[in-house]
Amino acid sequence: MACQYFTESKMFLNINAEKYFYHILLLLMKKFTLLLLFTIISFHTFSQWGYFGGSFQSNTNFFIRDEKIGAANLPHYDNLKVGADAWLNLNYTNEKFQLETGVRLDLFYNSILRVPTTPYNGVGIGNFFIKKKIKDLTITGGYIYDQIGTGIIFRTYEERMLGIDNALLGARAEYDIKQLIKVKAFAGVQKLKFSVLKPVIVGANVEGNFSIKDKVQLIPGFGVINRSMDQETMNQVVSTIESYDTAGRFVPKYNTYAASVYNTLSVGPVTWYIEGAYKTHEAIKKDQIRDAVDSLINFSGSCIYSTLNYSTKGFGITFQFKRTDNFFLHNSPNSTEALFDGIISFLPPVSRQNSLRLPARYFAQSLENRELAFGLEATYTPIKKVTLTFQGAYIRDFIAKKYNPTDTTFFGEAFVSARIFPTKKLELDFGMHYARYNAFLYRKEGHFDVDAYSPFFEMVYKINKKHSIRAEFQYQHVVKDWGQWLFGLVEYSFAPHFTIAVSDMWNFDPNPEFNPNANHYYSVFAGYTHGPHKFNISYVKQVEGIVCTGGVCRLEPAFSGVKVGINSTF
Repeated sequence: MACQYFTESKMFLNINAEKYFYHILLLLMKKFTLLLLFTIISFHTFSQWGYFGGSFQSNTNFFIRDEKIGAANLPHYDNLKVGADAWLNLNYTNEKFQLETGVRLDLFYNSILRVPTTPYNGVGIGNFFIKKKIKDLTITGGYIYDQIGTGIIFRTYEERMLGIDNALLGARAEYDIKQLIKVKAFAGVQKLKFSVLKPVIVGANVEGNFSIKDKVQLIPGFGVINRSMDQETMNQVVSTIESYDTAGRFVPKYNTYAASVYNTLSVGPVTWYIEGAYKTHEAIKKDQIRDAVDSLINFSGSCIYSTLNYSTKGFGITFQFKRTDNFFLHNSPNSTEALFDGIISFLPPVSRQNSLRLPARYFAQSLENRELAFGLEATYTPIKKVTLTFQGAYIRDFIAKKYNPTDTTFFGEAFVSARIFPTKKLELDFGMHYARYNAFLYRKEGHFDVDAYSPFFEMVYKINKKHSIRAEFQYQHVVKDWGQWLFGLVEYSFAPHFTIAVSDMWNFDPNPEFNPNANHYYSVFAGYTHGPHKFNISYVKQVEGIVCTGGVCRLEPAFSGVKVGINSTF
């Protein structure tokens, strides 16, 4: 009994110590922010070598209910009506003392950024940091954005339009050895809204930069991270595992380790990048689509990613390859309310990131469980006024039959375009995009083999040095999804101040399985720029679909309403 009492008391102390640790950490954040603001003001007032700057961005949505396009029966259409997001960033740099510091205030009112169907409210310090350089050593404390290699084992970044901000709250030390080798180490906890996640992340990275007779350049690197799970998260994982039959149970681990080795080799017109990553066994989610089971399994993971580029005058070609096997690297396998909460790694996508509205509806985001991907992009300029582009991608399961009985392609695409400059004032761009898209895999609904054909045409006419007109026309034929589409846009620019655009995306021949009505999705946009200040207002009707930024995608519901944006730097 005495032994049991001692064990329980020790556990109680550990849990309370952990609780007070995070309470003290958040309290120190607030105190540090006040000190930071005082430091900024003091240095700005008394130092002639420093300078003060910052930025402000805000987005306001006015929601207008439209049941016809599906913009209804959500809190922001039924009750709230208005939502806003804003970021005020202040930075101070002092070159004499080699000091940089900054703080950012984040404001969210009925925001739909993090979870488009669930409005979120919150105000607080979204970011603060202080960086000091001491000869070849640089020390950073606060919120840290960084990555190792391409980010396969570790990447912290902000993608505002998708509600992603997974900065590491902690410390980082970087040391340069004669501008040839950079060594860095970091430790901290990952940000979640205005709080932090409890698992601790510790990592190190060594990267070199060497030249051989100015003809060959090598940039090798090695990185390693450790994620230590906290007791509360571990208890949740154990509870899930104990609900399984005996055959499915395993002992989860507190610590997960991941390492990557990478190198960039440049020889004349050829550049080759390759990165290999491995992660130790841990509890990860089974593939809910291909395995049809929502449970945890005990697996290690690996990922290989490579690009090979050849570039010379008038011609360039890039090959991509990626093989992913259960590379699920999160703070914990437990679900969170937002899709991107707690993600530690970033798996580079291979498919084309389209800027065209209709082709952009079919994009293959990286899969963490099993993926074999190939990509190719080539550009050719036969004469000065003509540039031809070809891009293709093919993605599938690397185990064709065992886990994918129908042996279907996950994603395949082909893109061709010709950009022509008939005169100095006129620019023409036309081409075709084809995609084979497994909607059931990527969207968890729909068919396995959606074929989308999307021809397009774009024209830019420069009336004079300040005035120009741009027009886009796109058509899409996709039988097993939403049917047939037409998209048209006309944009008038009066540089450097005014931009006006009108567009319509018309589902003129809809597939009743997805949309019974031949809906129009109008958009009217007006933008004004004055120096570093940009203002815009738009009336938008947006169809439900995949929205991608920086290779990261999510499915968003339909939108109807008015958007007002401000973006300013100072």
